[in-house]
Amino acid sequence: MTDYQKIISLFPKIRQEKLQAIKRYAMTEVFFYRSSLWHHGLRIAFMVDALAEITKEVLPEFDTKKARILALVHDDAEMITGDVQLGHKQLMTEVQLAEIERNELKAIEVLSQEFPSEVMGYNYQQLLLHALHKDCVEAQLVSYLDKVDAYSEAMHEVLGGNISGLRSVIGYVDTIRIIKQKYALIAPIFERKDVPLLNIGLRTDMRRVHWRNYTHLNKPHTPESILVETEFSFYNSWKELVLKNLGQEGVGILTEQVEGK
Repeated sequence: MTDYQKIISLFPKIRQEKLQAIKRYAMTEVFFYRSSLWHHGLRIAFMVDALAEITKEVLPEFDTKKARILALVHDDAEMITGDVQLGHKQLMTEVQLAEIERNELKAIEVLSQEFPSEVMGYNYQQLLLHALHKDCVEAQLVSYLDKVDAYSEAMHEVLGGNISGLRSVIGYVDTIRIIKQKYALIAPIFERKDVPLLNIGLRTDMRRVHWRNYTHLNKPHTPESILVETEFSFYNSWKELVLKNLGQEGVGILTEQVEGK
């Protein structure tokens, strides 16, 4: 049993069912490969593990186990509040954002009574508060990877023929660009420009795109096409981690079209 499975096993089954019922990209009417909060959390945990050694080298205080658990529980409050997409938040006033935070604090209080108080030595309620306030290294890394996952989901849609994902692909370019300023605690890790998951900005240069890598463009993804490398290294890494950690289930996540048929 892998570490993430051990963490999952500490919670009642109803938690998984609730997270599976909440779908991603609610603002987008048709999303061919629409995922759930459940798989979203798993993907972020896989990325945390992929970056753990490098992050520890740059930031010795980084706690890998804490970050892994945070990745899996960071959206738990949305079981009560519902998924509030970044695109929605970017359009909200300060008053509306404050209301979102109050609702999430209430949800955290409820969940802390419903689920185990400790998760592998970490206080569950405190973990959710870290996820909300992004006030530690681990929470900032998880929040960054949350955006990488959303960016990769949108990229997967566009490459699979759904132009609806293009708005998010464009939007996340700006979101990722300001991460170093927004998340000062993890800013030093972005100097590791040799790591695709940390160097997104310099890996979306359209001048490097070669047409032979996109002969499947505008067609549904297949088990063969998802193995084709693109010029978008972070997206390649994202796919590889899904396949490596979830095997045949991962193939299904990346190729089984659930909408827009």
